[in-house]
Amino acid sequence: MKSSIWLLLFLTSLRGFGQSIERSWESGDLTWNDFNGDPIISSSNSSELNYQLGYSTSRKKFGDTTVILFQTKNYINPNISWVKEFAKTDQLLRYNQVLFNILELHRRELQATLHRIANSYLAEEKFRIHYEACNYEVRRFQNETQLGANLSSLELWEMRIDKELKLNPYELVPEITDRNFGYGLNIGIGSGLLTGTIADHFTPTFNFVFGFDFAFKNTILYLNGTLAGDKVKSDYTEDGILWPKDLKTNVAIIDLSIGQTLLDNSNHKLTPFAGLGILEFTASNSEGEEFEDHRIVNYGLIYGLNYDFKIKKSLRLIPPPFRGNYREKIEHNIRIRLYATSGKFENVKGSSINLTVGYAVFGRFIKIN
Repeated sequence: MKSSIWLLLFLTSLRGFGQSIERSWESGDLTWNDFNGDPIISSSNSSELNYQLGYSTSRKKFGDTTVILFQTKNYINPNISWVKEFAKTDQLLRYNQVLFNILELHRRELQATLHRIANSYLAEEKFRIHYEACNYEVRRFQNETQLGANLSSLELWEMRIDKELKLNPYELVPEITDRNFGYGLNIGIGSGLLTGTIADHFTPTFNFVFGFDFAFKNTILYLNGTLAGDKVKSDYTEDGILWPKDLKTNVAIIDLSIGQTLLDNSNHKLTPFAGLGILEFTASNSEGEEFEDHRIVNYGLIYGLNYDFKIKKSLRLIPPPFRGNYREKIEHNIRIRLYATSGKFENVKGSSINLTVGYAVFGRFIKIN
């Protein structure tokens, strides 16, 4: 009983595979229906199994999460694989199946290795190493089973490879653990309501907000800025300077605050925060040089609540080629931000209460277990 194997290598892409009919290992055990090629009558072999091994970068969608990863592939081409009619025995079929299983085992080992490489440029080298190991084991199998003719040796190999396949399941997406550090940015729009005697002299504001998040575990440092426009409702004097009615003004709020995440699940994230807030009113540049000195500033407490609704997520399992050995998960969120800061000036005091809605991206470094 003789059989030979064609091993076709595609080092970095499986795109060319689409030109052949694929019959993956996951489709089940081989049958003689998987050998549809024309037998080579002059060949001393009883059959030939054509299989292909490779890997590529891939994007997989799992619910609302897109996973970017290296994906290995292992399948045969039934149109090229062939068997001579008189050689269709159960023993020869089992021999071909064990060959296919050996390749699947090394594919799984390759998949686990690619998940854990330190640099994406190492993928080809790791592929070559695993291919050589696979090729070596195939030769051992062929020699020890005498190309399938030695039934007792074939059965030993069959049991061993089946056991190893059970102990090493295919790891399409590995288990991950969040690292301590995270980062994010956000932009949004909204409005601000003034209270106290400040509201007697300034109109409500239309806000544009932007900022950055820096996280350590569940603690988040927020650095945010709010730019807004309003105008003076009635004449107002501060530090001997008149702010006339209908003067267009700008409002700026800068906050440096600390938040503690109380809720963080697959869809929702809730983080109250408090810190230092800077509230500033200035005359608009459009009002001309005569109003350049119209500026009042207050330093005080800022506090509020961030609510993030997670609209989609991505998981990048391929390390970057240049930026170091790290992997990350990224959340794309709708952020609702409610915050307030107080202002106490010479003649007026009150608070600025703001509500904004915007888009936020938050990433966290991960490690593969």
